[in-house]
Amino acid sequence: QPLHHFQGLDPTGAVALGRLVVDQQRQQVSWAGQVLPLTRLERDVLAALASPPLRVWTYQQLYERVWGADYLEDAAAVRSTVKRLRAKLRDANATVAVESARGVGYSLVDANSHGRH
Repeated sequence: QPLHHFQGLDPTGAVALGRLVVDQQRQQVSWAGQVLPLTRLERDVLAALASPPLRVWTYQQLYERVWGADYLEDAAAVRSTVKRLRAKLRDANATVAVESARGVGYSLVDANSHGRH
């Protein structure tokens, strides 16, 4: 069964959102079958954002999940990782994007399902 046929979590721990597949077991993320050159931090941030149900993750939630440390009200690490992640998603022509919830955190949106471009 090809990975891109399911939505949500599957037994291998992979998450799919449209053509985006976050495969934590294989430690890789792919868009439309192309593996994206993400760092561990970028991949872990994306894995969190893509995990169902899609929602806004606060800077604190992302930081504690990805960096595994107490959040010290410093969103710089999260912001710079998201900035690099966004650039790589754009390079891959992905329709999923990391959207800012101003002053709160980030969420993942799929432009196809929201009628946005």
